[in-house]
Amino acid sequence: DLSERQGHDYLSSGRVSLPTPEESATEKQRIVPYTESIPSSNQYKTLIGVDIISPASIASSKRNSYEANDDNKKIKLLGCVMYSVFNNGAAPPPHYFPSYIPEWTSQLDETSDSKSFDGGRKSKSPRPLEISIYSQLLDSNDNSFPTSICQLLSDMIDIGSDGKATNPFTSFHEIMQDLEEIKSQPNIFLHDNPNKSSGTTPSPPVFGRQYYGRTKELAQFMEVPNRLESTTTIDSLQFQHNRTSTEVIFVSGRAGSGKSRLLNKCSDFLSTQGWLVFSEKFNRGVEYQSQGILCSLFDKIVKKLIRMKVGDDQQDEEYSRRISKALSDSLDDSSLCSLAAYLPSIFELIDYNCKKQSAVEQANFSHWKLVFLLTQFMYVLLELDRPIMLVLDDLQWADASTINLVLGNILDSVSNSLYAHRILFVVLYRDNEVCDEHPLVAQLVRLRQSESVKIKEMPLSTFSKGDICSMIASELRLTTRIVAELGGIVHRKSSGNILFAVEVLNSMVRNSVIHFSLKLCRYQWDWDNISSLKTEENVASFIITTISTLQPKFLQTLRILSCFGYNIDVAILCLLDTSCIVPFGGIRNPLRYLVDIGIIEMAGSLVSFTHDLIQQHVYEGIALPQRQNLHFGIGVFLGSKTTFNAAATGPGIYSLEFGIDQMYISESKIDGDFIISERSLLSIATDHINCAGPEFIVDQKQRILFARWNLKVAKELSATSNFRCALHYYKKGIQFIGHDVWIHSNETGDQELCLDLYEGAAAASSATSDLATVEYFVNIVFRNVHFERSLNAWVILIVSLESSGKYAEILEKGVNLLRRLNFDIPASPPSPKEIKDSLVTTLRIASQFRIEHIKTSYHSTGILNQDKRNIHNKNLFKIFDAIVIATYNTSSPYLPLLAFEMMQYSLRNEFYEPEAAIAYAGFGYFNIMLRNDFKSGKYWANVALEMLKQYTISTAARVKWIIHAQIMIWFIPLEDTRRNLLEIAKTSMKLGDFLTEIYAIRLSSRCAFFGGENLSIFSQLNIRNLKNTVKYNTTQGTETAVLDQIMADELRGENSNPFKVFKGLINNEDDLFKRASLTNNTSSMMNVQYRRFFSVRSILLSFMPK
Repeated sequence: DLSERQGHDYLSSGRVSLPTPEESATEKQRIVPYTESIPSSNQYKTLIGVDIISPASIASSKRNSYEANDDNKKIKLLGCVMYSVFNNGAAPPPHYFPSYIPEWTSQLDETSDSKSFDGGRKSKSPRPLEISIYSQLLDSNDNSFPTSICQLLSDMIDIGSDGKATNPFTSFHEIMQDLEEIKSQPNIFLHDNPNKSSGTTPSPPVFGRQYYGRTKELAQFMEVPNRLESTTTIDSLQFQHNRTSTEVIFVSGRAGSGKSRLLNKCSDFLSTQGWLVFSEKFNRGVEYQSQGILCSLFDKIVKKLIRMKVGDDQQDEEYSRRISKALSDSLDDSSLCSLAAYLPSIFELIDYNCKKQSAVEQANFSHWKLVFLLTQFMYVLLELDRPIMLVLDDLQWADASTINLVLGNILDSVSNSLYAHRILFVVLYRDNEVCDEHPLVAQLVRLRQSESVKIKEMPLSTFSKGDICSMIASELRLTTRIVAELGGIVHRKSSGNILFAVEVLNSMVRNSVIHFSLKLCRYQWDWDNISSLKTEENVASFIITTISTLQPKFLQTLRILSCFGYNIDVAILCLLDTSCIVPFGGIRNPLRYLVDIGIIEMAGSLVSFTHDLIQQHVYEGIALPQRQNLHFGIGVFLGSKTTFNAAATGPGIYSLEFGIDQMYISESKIDGDFIISERSLLSIATDHINCAGPEFIVDQKQRILFARWNLKVAKELSATSNFRCALHYYKKGIQFIGHDVWIHSNETGDQELCLDLYEGAAAASSATSDLATVEYFVNIVFRNVHFERSLNAWVILIVSLESSGKYAEILEKGVNLLRRLNFDIPASPPSPKEIKDSLVTTLRIASQFRIEHIKTSYHSTGILNQDKRNIHNKNLFKIFDAIVIATYNTSSPYLPLLAFEMMQYSLRNEFYEPEAAIAYAGFGYFNIMLRNDFKSGKYWANVALEMLKQYTISTAARVKWIIHAQIMIWFIPLEDTRRNLLEIAKTSMKLGDFLTEIYAIRLSSRCAFFGGENLSIFSQLNIRNLKNTVKYNTTQGTETAVLDQIMADELRGENSNPFKVFKGLINNEDDLFKRASLTNNTSSMMNVQYRRFFSVRSILLSFMPK
């Protein structure tokens, strides 16, 4: 009965033997009842009044007669019965029975055929009392009894005043708990048992490597993926009413609360259920790396798909090929090239080669381009049937831009997908390290109010005493009852912080407070040492104290590792092992010891600290001069390995100066099977030099060298569109050269280095929309170089002003700049006569050229011509492009004059590259508007389109918008114009040019309106435009979309109250007109009047009799 109720199917019908887990799973074994030697249930009832064989009766005994004085006797008698069961009917020695021994016990040894415990000889006399049941069982039957069973029987039988049990049972409830625990974890308590006869001590336990406790939180977490799996694909007709939400789990808690362990447990399980799980961890103090870490998360997806593509699993291979095809179909060549800048592994998945874009082209609209590309990438993944979980660990250390990118732009876009239920976002963060103003908190507040995103918040408290006892029991292979008192002490000392508890327990193992007893074949502990054990007030202090007791070689190894952050590539350690930086004898043996004691761990090609708090306190425990010296030594050593001919040049620091352009950045095989991946050796070396700092390096030649290192790394990062990280290295390079270097730069030949660093820093700041920083760096360039060499800095400034919507400032600075470049532009707004004269001159020059000549000259010049003159011309037209947008938005009379001047410049200098296309488009527009010459207008528009055929520049979409919205609209039906504008909007979105996208959508909706489109469809298009303009924070676009919506409402007899997007600042058209008048915004005033002119109400009133 006991066997069937408790599931002890590990007992055989013959001699006791423990099957393997596989045997247990395939064959159910039962206890053969020993009716000849064991009394019946009725005999037991006569003896103690309850049926102690039945667990139900045991529970009943606890309820009805638990208060009886002979509880110990009942427990002992039950132990004797179980002793006989486990030993094939043989009874324990008589002196272990209760004082009232039934008659059947005196006959046990005479009637039983089973062997006794003394090596096969039948025992005629009891063993001496000084030998415990526990020891007898351990020594019996070739040590076939698990330690847990020996402990169980001993603590039931060997009790009382003369008992030798170490942890005697006090109630039947405790017995039931032990049995349940042994049954539920057979691999720990039954199948993995130390063998006393072997005479060997097992490896000491290492706490913290397994998952413990948190069963309630585990169940809460799993509710979400289980719900997503049960969500079926929604029929497209029901989509608008039954759209599934994207789900996000926010797991919060203090450092050491077990967030990562909980997540790893769930991830491991979901991976076995077909989920694709990817995670990345953000690091403290390196916020500038945030975008790179996020892109690395998505690149992991690509690498996983590559492995699936060449793997043995046919379903995985098919899935990978479907993804590859879908990506090729959904992204054009230009988009794939741009995506490769962020996800470098993409072309290993998709067979395609593209031309590398320049850093300047990548910088234009880089943020919105990244949003589009990652969103499209996610759409492709979600359309197929594999659920995906993306994990962002320690997101509180990411910069605001990355947090807003993933929790704002990407999450909002994915939530609009029909397959939103196929992805789960998980965010882990430390709630004590974020304040109300933190961008993560702001996004969390926003998502709580979102209708399209469903969030689950899981704050983790400290571990309970039961959780810590469970951890100790699992590692020591003892039941929770036995370790309960030890667990209580650890819980009090650690205040329930699991990291603290793990460190306390591991320190007990290292100091032999917890040790393995070969005699008892189990772990035990020294209560005297435990009671006197002193621990620090918090985990940080305890870690510092613990680490300080390590031997010097182990401590030095830890310090070297901590200089690399939370983890380090094994390939780097292989390199370092050949240097004089590591302890004598190398780093590998200390590494093994640190793994064994649980301070670090190895996973794949990475060596990591078991927790970033340990790394932090090891690193901060190094004195500053020693820390700088260590970083410097590591940086110089790794840097010396970055030339292909390092062996020939030697490891000296100056050997790098001659090979700086040959530094290898791609994957490089170092030692054995280890490969340096993802981060270049040069960038790692540069990081260490930067940590040492320029103040540590007094030699100016060394400083210049390390500035070049930073410049090299920054340029590589700019080429991959990681401008925030690139800005960090540009700034570090500037710190190394110092601000006084400009004075002597002409003498030392370092002016180019200075110019590259400052212009690079300005360009990276522009890409990250940091106008103040852009102005700071370009102003330094303006003060220190001649005007002719500062044109690139002017381009950066003008483009940055455009991104910030500073149109009036662009116009002022742009006009002054063009005047300094000898363009015939007046200082004050031109008169009609000046515009007419310039038009006549342009017509005269243009009459000498034909489109065939332009095509021929264009092809002979070549679009990749990068000589200084060509670069100068390109920069001029980039400035002109920004000024044109500024004049358009400010309704400035400079616009026609600028178009004519740039047209003349292009024709005179035979510059026909794509950057010049905007001048030809503008010239065609003004031929129509000023001369009513539609034929010439169309001719020059076609010239501009011909220029754009060969190469897609970042501003190509806006040129096409001018052509189709202002010129071709006169020649083709409105419906065709609408389609062209929607295509331009799509192209603009791919390029990240959101402003042109908004313009194109706005005009396409107007074409739909005037072309007789259904008013309901027109209204939907306009509302979409309104949402986009609000999201992108474009004031004028928002105003226009609101006015268009008013017109649609009037025609449909509805009131959607579009002014609500202004949140009370503007409540009607009068308010809008007043604000436009105060700011002298002619374009906005015209939009209001335009709307009123076409007002249906005004038209109807005009036909009514007075």
